[in-house]
Amino acid sequence: MASEKARAPTANPRAPQQKRGRERVAALTASASALFVEKGFEATTMTEIAARAGAAIGTLYLFFPTKEALAQAILAENAEDLSARLDVLRERTGGLNAAAIADALFGVLGDFLTTHAAYSALLDLPGDEGWRRKMRAHRRGQIAALFAQAEPPLPAGQAERLAVIVPQLMRIPLALVGEKRLRDGVLEELRLMLARHLEG
Repeated sequence: MASEKARAPTANPRAPQQKRGRERVAALTASASALFVEKGFEATTMTEIAARAGAAIGTLYLFFPTKEALAQAILAENAEDLSARLDVLRERTGGLNAAAIADALFGVLGDFLTTHAAYSALLDLPGDEGWRRKMRAHRRGQIAALFAQAEPPLPAGQAERLAVIVPQLMRIPLALVGEKRLRDGVLEELRLMLARHLEG
């Protein structure tokens, strides 16, 4: 999604040109993601990230001049993956009722949170506000489009309202970084609440 590929202008990360460089960047972002979840952004050091990835600290700084640039790159990569998942979900849910769409949506969101735990840890960090505004608007548009295709059709404007409500509901489990069991239970309760609301 072009709207989500924008990166923070701060300390522009260097894009790797060769396969070996891409593998190093992948190892560094995986290491950083794990440490951000385990220790939090502030407590994690660049030295720890490089050590966990088995890379020299100079290699880390070559690709990511600051910890903030590294966090932004991870957040943008995660956001692109979520965007792609929502596009696939829209193709799969055409003609379903709103409750079934909500059920499928929460399934996708739960799987995303499991595979991208760092997204929760990084979402509220200061960063490129322009990029974040575009990302949020794009996400609302994707969710609205999901519900707009419901059969029977939703009342006018409800798809847009749901597109605002669902991301706010998702902030609840997002806050439960490192508490997978509780987070999954909360996600299930939210899924049931929304499905029952839409069934009514």
